[in-house]
Amino acid sequence: MTLVLATAALCSSVNAQEPAAAAATTAAVPAKLDTMQYISAARPAADAKFYVYLCSASWCPPCRAIMPQIVKEYQALRAAGGEMILLCFDRTPQAGSAYVKKYGVTFPAVMVDYQTVGQVGFPGFTPPRGIPHVTFVTPEGKVMHAGSGASFLGWRTITAR
Repeated sequence: MTLVLATAALCSSVNAQEPAAAAATTAAVPAKLDTMQYISAARPAADAKFYVYLCSASWCPPCRAIMPQIVKEYQALRAAGGEMILLCFDRTPQAGSAYVKKYGVTFPAVMVDYQTVGQVGFPGFTPPRGIPHVTFVTPEGKVMHAGSGASFLGWRTITAR
């Protein structure tokens, strides 16, 4: 029962309050991303103008619903100088890899434990209260926007500020 409630809470980001923007850190996003173990063939661009952390998982119905749109928008995001990193909250690397493959994800993906994601040290990242969730940051880790996964579709407006 607890697992069901936890899953419902994670997948209810539409109604969840968004986390407060995290303070910028001195660690550079590309330097941190260079230390991660990826479950995808793709690696993040070190020279991106901005980065998007996408928190998602294969077991989350809202995540699965929005993923095709996110995958479709990724090339336009890259052409605009951005980079996206999938922070996959699946239970095993095999489940995460299957999720990446199923949706044709071409952006970098790493496995992250929801319980310890705040300890991973992504510059500018604040753990979400629910998924799907996105955090847009500058290369220095300054938060540009944090919100539900659906807010990603407004990335052009977010990054134009």
